[in-house]
Amino acid sequence: MGTDDSEKTHTRGYTETALIEHLRAVNNASQQLPTIADLKDYNDEYDPAITPHPQTYISRFGNWTTALEAAFPDAELCRELSRVANHLDRRPYQDDLNDHGRFDSRAYQQRFGSWEAALEAAEFDPSVRIPDDFLIADLWRVARLNETYSETESETDKPAFSATDDWWSLSIEKLQQHGKYSYQTYIRRLGGSRDGLVGSEQQVGLRSFED
Repeated sequence: MGTDDSEKTHTRGYTETALIEHLRAVNNASQQLPTIADLKDYNDEYDPAITPHPQTYISRFGNWTTALEAAFPDAELCRELSRVANHLDRRPYQDDLNDHGRFDSRAYQQRFGSWEAALEAAEFDPSVRIPDDFLIADLWRVARLNETYSETESETDKPAFSATDDWWSLSIEKLQQHGKYSYQTYIRRLGGSRDGLVGSEQQVGLRSFED
């Protein structure tokens, strides 16, 4: 499909407005700050009214980054952080953006230089992080789900806690499906690996939430 003459200038092809609106449509479909690959996929899959090539953006705006800044100003990224915060009723964390945001954490790191700088730009306190108790409580919540079993346990023979070792053994797959945060956050903050999420020290903490 093409575009009518009103969407073009006589000398430069697509207008900047049309190019920006097209990038915003790509964002609506991908729910992240668009990459060149996202643009190509969108043009192929959705057959939009206009199908500008990535080089068109580079030629018009100077580079891809400048095109993104024109389509999605800093103030809009900050407003999106505030929207996610209002939705969650708390300051957003990087993991929240994957589930609730129009832009992922990568977009904020690239635009502002770091996640902390993005939070400051949006007037949030970057020193606040997910408390360990929140992470442990969420592990316990996931463990209590009826369908959650350890990697070494059978669904019919054993409970969620391993009877054969001291390691808490929630599967990464279960945590990805049911956890509030990314599994990397649990591992980075509480210790462990993909083979065993956290050890006996945290297991004691998890069991204390049963009461």
